[in-house]
Amino acid sequence: MNKENLKQIEQYLKSKNLSSAIFTEVYDHFVMQISDFMLKKEVGFQEAFIHTTINWQSELKMVRADIFSFRRIAKIEKNLLQMRFRKMMLLAFLFCLLSGTLFYLNEDLYLAIQGCFITLHLLFLLYSFIFGKLSFSDYQRISFHPLLLRSLLLILIIVPILNIAFKTHDHIWEFPLNHMALTFSVVLQTQLLYYRIKKVNILLS
Repeated sequence: MNKENLKQIEQYLKSKNLSSAIFTEVYDHFVMQISDFMLKKEVGFQEAFIHTTINWQSELKMVRADIFSFRRIAKIEKNLLQMRFRKMMLLAFLFCLLSGTLFYLNEDLYLAIQGCFITLHLLFLLYSFIFGKLSFSDYQRISFHPLLLRSLLLILIIVPILNIAFKTHDHIWEFPLNHMALTFSVVLQTQLLYYRIKKVNILLS
């Protein structure tokens, strides 16, 4: 393959709006597969290129990134993002269960740890602003991130159901479920901040 061939592959993949990490990986696969096809089938670049794009058609199909997002990204990118989001939600859920358990064991210790955790989150946010690792526009987008919106919707549905199940329908937002929900949201947002600072794709840019 010559430089023009490599440029054509690059332009095609750039049109799929892949993150830098995914772009590099897919680009390498494309070059290898096209080269192998040209050697084994003894055909020219264009035929090998078309054959490879057909093979990758499903993975590079443009789809909606999230139910709460209008952005369209490649399916392979979405799969990676959704896997990352599931891990983030699982970690937040574990913290949520831990906080609830701690409350029933020792309420004072729970409140102290909850306060320390929120303070650390705010200090982390302040550090990000002061050292230019996070812009205010990024913070706004994180605050309305599809993952947070989806989680908020789940909380608004699950908490009343749990309260009704435990016969607390007179106090739909009863402690400690509201505090557990707060822990869940703060842990999610902290993870989003961390990944953004590390320049890992979290559907912000």
